[in-house]
Parts: sequence; C-alpha cells; structure tokens
Amino acid sequence: MKLSATAALAGVYSQGETLIAAGAPELGEAATFYVSSSGNDKSPGTKKLPFATLHRAQEAVRQSRNSPAPVRVLVREGTYYLKSALTFGREDSGSKEAPMIYTAYPGERVTISGGRKLTCNWNPYKNGIMMASVPSGLEFTQLFINGKRQTRARYPNYDPSNPGKSGYVQAAGPIRAGTVNPDAGLDDDMTFSTQAPRGIRFDPATFTKKRWANLQEAEIHIFQAAYWGNLQWKIKGIDFSTDSIWFGDGGQQIGAKWSHNPAVLNESSRFFIDNVFEELDVPGEWFLDKQKGILYYYPEPGTDLRRALVEVPVLEQAIQFTGTQHDPVEHVSLHGFHIAHTATTYLKAYEVPSLSDWAIRRSGSVFAEGTRNCSIEACWFDAIGGNAVFVNNYNREFSVVGCRFTETGDSAICFVGDLEKTNGTQRAFPYECRAADNLIHDCGYYGKQIAGVYVSRAKRITVSHNLIYNMPRAAICIGDGTWGGHVIEYNQTHDTVRETSDHGPFNAWGRDRGWALGQSHAPYTSDRSLDVWEALVDAMEPVIVRNNFFDEKSGWGLDLDDGATNYEIYNNISVGGVSMKLREGAYRKVYNNIWYLSKGAPCFHVGNNYNHDQYFNNITVMHPGSTKWPDGWPWWPQMVYSIIAPPTVGPWLEKIDNNCFYCVGGEFQAVVDQLRSEDGRRNAKRYNLEEWQKLGFDQHSMFADPLFVDPENHDFQVRPESPALKLGFKNFEMGKWGLTDGFPEQWRKSTS
Repeated sequence: MKLSATAALAGVYSQGETLIAAGAPELGEAATFYVSSSGNDKSPGTKKLPFATLHRAQEAVRQSRNSPAPVRVLVREGTYYLKSALTFGREDSGSKEAPMIYTAYPGERVTISGGRKLTCNWNPYKNGIMMASVPSGLEFTQLFINGKRQTRARYPNYDPSNPGKSGYVQAAGPIRAGTVNPDAGLDDDMTFSTQAPRGIRFDPATFTKKRWANLQEAEIHIFQAAYWGNLQWKIKGIDFSTDSIWFGDGGQQIGAKWSHNPAVLNESSRFFIDNVFEELDVPGEWFLDKQKGILYYYPEPGTDLRRALVEVPVLEQAIQFTGTQHDPVEHVSLHGFHIAHTATTYLKAYEVPSLSDWAIRRSGSVFAEGTRNCSIEACWFDAIGGNAVFVNNYNREFSVVGCRFTETGDSAICFVGDLEKTNGTQRAFPYECRAADNLIHDCGYYGKQIAGVYVSRAKRITVSHNLIYNMPRAAICIGDGTWGGHVIEYNQTHDTVRETSDHGPFNAWGRDRGWALGQSHAPYTSDRSLDVWEALVDAMEPVIVRNNFFDEKSGWGLDLDDGATNYEIYNNISVGGVSMKLREGAYRKVYNNIWYLSKGAPCFHVGNNYNHDQYFNNITVMHPGSTKWPDGWPWWPQMVYSIIAPPTVGPWLEKIDNNCFYCVGGEFQAVVDQLRSEDGRRNAKRYNLEEWQKLGFDQHSMFADPLFVDPENHDFQVRPESPALKLGFKNFEMGKWGLTDGFPEQWRKSTS
C-alpha cells in the first residue's frame, strides 16, 4: 500500500463530503435510520420518528444488513450517554458497495459519551468549597464541569505555566527494593531489579506540612530519573520520621526487559500527589469521598453550579470493533462524532509490546480488533482518560482520518500487534492502516511516555499530513523494527518533548534480533562491536520518512534510537533542537535533508560493523555558537558531526559525502568520542574538515552557506548559485506538510 498520503486521502474525504453535501440524507438507494435524544426506541427510526439510542439503531442496521445498498445511521444533535460500549461485531459488517456508516447529522454536534450526567444538589461545605451527594457505589477519576476537565485535589497545586516542571516537587532520593518498612505491609516478591523502587524520600523543607487522613486513596505521579516518562502508584504510607513515601500498587507505565530498570527514581525525579481531600484548596479542584458518596468541588469564579453541567466517566471504552482474523468486522465507518468522558487507565494493566522502553495499555476510547476496511473520520476525541484510538492485533486497512485529538490521557492513535501471536497463519498485527490528516495536540494529560501516533509490531502503516504539537514526548514513535514498510510523510510538528528528554518528534527503536544490549548500553569497547547479519530478519521492509517538517525547541529532530534499522530518510526539514541521531542499527539511507539552526550535530552512536549506513546530500546549518569548543570535556559535544563509539570492523558508515555544512562565525568540527587507548582510557578526538577528509569521509563536502531562499518564512529551497546544488542536493516542494485542504474547517482555528 505505497500510495502517497494525499492520493489515499482523496477517497476517504470524497465519501465524507458526499454525506455532508447530502444534508437530508436521501442519497441513492441507501437505507437510512435516525437517532435523536428526543426519540423513542419503539419508533421506526425515520426522520420524523427517530430512535433514542445508538444501540437500537444498531439493531435496525443488522436487520437491514441483507440489503445490497449502503446503510446509514444519522444522529441528531445532543449527548448520548452509553450504558455499555457500542460494539460492532461480524454481524454489523457492510461491504465495499454497501458500507455501514454511522454519522453525525450535518452541521450538528453529537457527543458519544462514556460517562454519565450527574444531577447534583450543591450545598456549601467551607472556604468556598461546595458538596453534593452522588449515587451509591459510583467511582470516577475525572470530573467535567460544563465540558471542561477539572483538577483532582493535589499537592502541589496544578501549574501549567511550565509543563512537566511547574506544579511538581523534587524528590530527595529513592527507597530501593530490599528496604522493608514493617509498618507498610509490603510483600517481598520483587525480583525484577534491585533498582525497582519501593518509594521515595522527600525533602521536609519543600513537602506539605499537612497530615492526610486517607493515604490509601492518594496517588503519586512521578517522573523517571532520566525523564523518559512518568509513573503512577497508589500510596501505601508516609513516614514523616524518615521522610519516606511508600508505594502500593502501580509503576507499570514504563518498561524494558532487562535488569537495568527504566523505572528507577532518584533525587532528579519530580512528582505530585493527588486525590487528597486535605489539599482541596484552589478553584477548579475536586475530591470524591467514595465511602460517604460525597463530591466536593471548589468552583472556578463565575461558575453557577445550579446550572452547571456535571459529567463523570464510567466506561473505559466507548466504541469497540470485536471481529477476528477469520470473521472480521468489515466496512463500518464512524463520522463526525465528539467522543468524550472515558475513564482513566494509568493504574490498569500495562504491557511492554517490544523491547523498547515503552509500556502501553491495550485499550482506547475506540478499540478495534479484527477489522477490514473500517474507519474513524472527522471525529473529535476530547479529554478522554487513556488512549484515544487503539488498533489492536489483526486489523487490515483501518483508517483514522481528519480527526482531532485534544488532552487525551495517553496516546492519540496506536497501531499495536502481538509478536507472540504471529506465527503459522496467525496474523495478529495491524497491516496497511493509516493515520492521516489529524490534528493532535496537548495530549499526555496523565501519561508522559506517549505519542501522537504510536506503532509497534505492525506492518505498512502510513502516518501522513498530521499536525502534532504541545506533546510531552514524541509526535510519532515506532517502537520496534517488526516488520517495517511504514510511510511517515508530510507531517508537521512543533513543541514536542516538552516534559521529557532524550527523544524527538520522530522516534524509532529497533531492539530486535539484530540488536544487543551489551553493545548499546555497556561500556563502549571493541569487543562489543557487532555485525548486522540478522538486522533485516525483523526489519523486513524499509521505513520511509520523507517530506516532514519538525520545528522544535528541544529533542532530536529525527531520533533513530537503539538498533532502528532499514530506513530511507529524505526531504525532511528539522528546525532547532538537535538535528538527528543514528544509534546502533544498519541499512539507513539519509539524504537530501535540511537541519537548520541545530543546537546539536548529526550524531552517529555506537555503530555496527559493516552497517551499510549512508549519509549524503544533506544540509546542516548549526545554531551560531554551537560549534564553539567549550572548556573541559562535555558529555554532549556540539559539533557539525558527533560520533560515539564507531564500529571496530569495517567503515564507520558505508557512504558519507556530498554534504553542505555551515555555521555563522563557526567552522567545521567533527568529534569522535569513546575511542580507546591501549590502557582503556577514553581517547576522544576532534577533527577539522581537512583532517576529517583524510579519514576518507566527506571527500566532496563543503563548509559554505547553502543560500536558502527565505528560511524565516519556511522556504528552505536553495538559490540557483547554492553550493549545495553543486554537491547533488535537490530542491523539494515547500509547504505541503501538515493538514490538507480537506481537514474539517471548524477545527482549523485550534491549529496555532
């Protein structure tokens, strides 16, 4: 499925435009059913006598399924609170000629809610806080007032001014496994790692002086020490005599399968604790006393609680596709819905689908497994509690197109398979699926190791024309090299990696059979330099990364991390941040890219022997001053090239030539780190261009101004007299990245 994204989008939008243009949907010979919040499920489902619920409309669709024409359900304006997930099985399938289409009525806002509306009789509590009884047994971890997510009572108070930094308190150090607090009631079956945390120490000078009555209800949200992501635990206890916070259940939100635990915490970790009644002290905060069935809320100024809409999540999944490989759900489309009010998932079971550090919850407000040719189009996923769309295991040609994702709890769109269920004729992975023309921003409200689009154990996934920004970590992440064939094109990102580190807007992993932990993370010595003979066993088909625009303040532009293999990367522009990284891996062809005002050099980490990597016809313009050699020896030298632990056998790269480098007031400097002297001491070296060329690299490359046309206005084509053209660089079309003209117009105002 190597269609360009623009061409592929045309078919999807033509169907959507036909529905919208039809207005009163009497298109062709299609059977049409109507749903209205003022309807009745005993009605026939006509425009004048509509059904009341989506579930009743679904029954009617199933009864008309033998018709050779399309069947549509048009839903009138209103909020539809689901008592159970709307579940599509094999019996709901359509066909290419007669699809099953569920759509919002043109021009009307239709909310599919995984929650319920509360009727609250508010009474004053104290200090501006109001209280109301809720139904017995009702539990929820999110509260929405007039459609806006509120903040659960926490310490310290929420402060969004500096994401990931403000509104947190610093830890003073970890409590390691093996340290036992007899009063905490913890068991001793932890065998994962001696680094597995049991809790943290806090600084009494910065920690709250209050004493909390119901500690077991409190939850801690804390960053991992290197800020790869965050973790959550229930609180087991707090010992003020030793300045200790002991953890209960949790900590599964990051994972890697080796003894060095990525969940390690230390004095660098920042945290906050929420669901604490005594910390309910600022407007917008709330607390649910589950035992007494009382909701406490401190209203924001101007909120009239007598008229306020109060909603809480109930369901984790609002919509499900539940087919199988042999009996899939086929040709079912959802169009134009506002999907909201699904429950949080961060304390549910997570898993690590590959050897990357990423752990996931196999769930989403829309969850799809066992589908063919199904789609989610022009839907708005609004402040849902976990992942928004999760395309799980066997799915073929599932599309997520023209949607908007805001303030999701975890990732926006996930395509994730299962390697252990892919053998023989089993095909438990997404294949030839698409995430295209979506607006994704301000996600990762709870989880921080998340992505706008996440791909793992999948094949031939197209991610195109998405606009992704204000993310705590990645815009797009590929979790492993299995099985490749993806196309990542025409995406636009800015302001990613805002709350984490050591990452980029595009990140890829390759911890597959051609990768070794010893080479990657052990001391860099010659005996750990490995060949790549198994690299293509998993990374079967090349991943194409082209025509993307990354405008970033931090992080790598393109981060091909541990072992990412078999990539073709061209016609990308990365502005700011750190240009790109190739860590151990092979068969990467990087050419005709532009790294502009980079704060860090293109960096080749820990090379494999005979890696077949190629780097040519690229333009690198470093940020002024970034090539200055600082005093001492930095861990991260800011040079035109940075090479860490080159391979012991064979060329460092198969080809590295015809590149154009420039820095105002600077000079060419390449730094090769982690070379070793005979006595084992580090013996890093710095090279100017002449010295670098004597090593056999960049024989035809130049240090010269590439002469961009208008970089300040994002025109990075080079002028006819540019030296880059003489080296083989080719101009490519500007401005085609990001959302297409077909993206829903009503959401464009939120794209700034």
